[in-house]
Amino acid sequence: MIRAALAAMVLAAVATPAAARTCAPDAVETRHSAQIAGKRLAYVACVGAIPVRVGTADAQIVYTAYLVPGRPRRPLSFVWNGGPGADSRTLHFHAIGPRLIRDGALADNPASPLGRTDLVFVDPVGTGFSRAADPAQAEAFYGTVADIAATAAFVRDFRIRYRRTASPLAIVGESFGTWRASGVAEALVDRRIPVAGVALISGGIPLGEERHGERRRALSLVNRTATAFALGKLAPDLQRDQASTLAAAQRWADTVYAPALADPAALDAPRRTAVVAGLARYQGLDPATIDAKTLWVSPRDFRTRLLAAEGKTLGIFDMRRTTPSDTAGEDAVALAYYRTQLGYTAGRYAGIDAPADDVGGGWRYDQSPVTKDSLARAMAGEGPPSASQPWIQRAMAKDRALRVWVATGLYDSLNSCASNAATVAVLPDGLSRRFTLRCYAGGHMMYEDPRETRRFGNELADFLGTGA
Repeated sequence: MIRAALAAMVLAAVATPAAARTCAPDAVETRHSAQIAGKRLAYVACVGAIPVRVGTADAQIVYTAYLVPGRPRRPLSFVWNGGPGADSRTLHFHAIGPRLIRDGALADNPASPLGRTDLVFVDPVGTGFSRAADPAQAEAFYGTVADIAATAAFVRDFRIRYRRTASPLAIVGESFGTWRASGVAEALVDRRIPVAGVALISGGIPLGEERHGERRRALSLVNRTATAFALGKLAPDLQRDQASTLAAAQRWADTVYAPALADPAALDAPRRTAVVAGLARYQGLDPATIDAKTLWVSPRDFRTRLLAAEGKTLGIFDMRRTTPSDTAGEDAVALAYYRTQLGYTAGRYAGIDAPADDVGGGWRYDQSPVTKDSLARAMAGEGPPSASQPWIQRAMAKDRALRVWVATGLYDSLNSCASNAATVAVLPDGLSRRFTLRCYAGGHMMYEDPRETRRFGNELADFLGTGA
């Protein structure tokens, strides 16, 4: 009886008197604690909204902030997912928040970066509880340029509203959210707001249009080799030791495949045949399925061909999987958490108890032109239909204290650990030394792999908690 009462006191939300508030006056405030980094940490949850404007269109961005009270100079990190059109649930409840959804229930997250930094989870307009004031104007926010502007304004206003302008500032974005993070970082730096760090998760490093993308493309072979190894589709000699096989694949991709991919037409017949044989060997594919003219197997082609004989297609986000995950039960847990433990009863959550807006379907990739080549890459599963801007490189040039942390999953079809390393290696030394690269044995959401959840959280916490 006593133990149950104590547990209830620890886990249940506690309403806060107005005089002792940590949150903004218009936010819902509750008090909690969780076991994080080996000790019980008391924190305040704030769920509120901040108005933003793009042109003449108005909206409110709803946030969920976790703050350790009494420490106004503690590092402050803003977190969002990607899409475009994704809310922050994945990072919130699968990786970074103080409580995670595991096996259909909430549990403390021992590796939450909240042990080192306050966290603000952000749902862009049209996702979560965030809405345009006039539904007819919602599309004004559905574009890369408008999204960056609105989010940067949100971050600026949150820091002012919560009196946190002295806190070291970090930004965390996943997938398309890495574009948002990079663009927001530059926008804030341009407003003379220092950014200590930017964490880019599963979105590569947005550096604009590539002049020579063949090396990055070639090195994506390593992810395919890792996937084929995991599924037992390589030749017996390559199935003996994963580390040796991946190292061999990377050497071959760098020394043989990248030069061949740069100018396939220059190869004579024997060399072309040898490259096709190497591609088949390191991807577990039939040589007859490989285009001997272009020497390129797109991410989409690899995913559909490796297990074609079994009638299966590999997952986009984790190529080891062939069936989608069911999140319906988790959605109910997340909504109940907001309504009961966090006490937030306003509005409806897009995609849970309200229809999901087609944010991504109407998205304007207006940060750069859509070209024939960029559209073809998108159709082949190689990212958005137009290139990014070099936001992060420009931000780092303007703010020489800004550091970048990059996380990539080995089984992700959209990103490559080896490609990211090659990208950073050719940057000017003053920039490359400010990158920290991490490769995880997981997919796009690498933290969902039980073997990597704690490592991911701890390493991200180390980056964010030191003022990046």
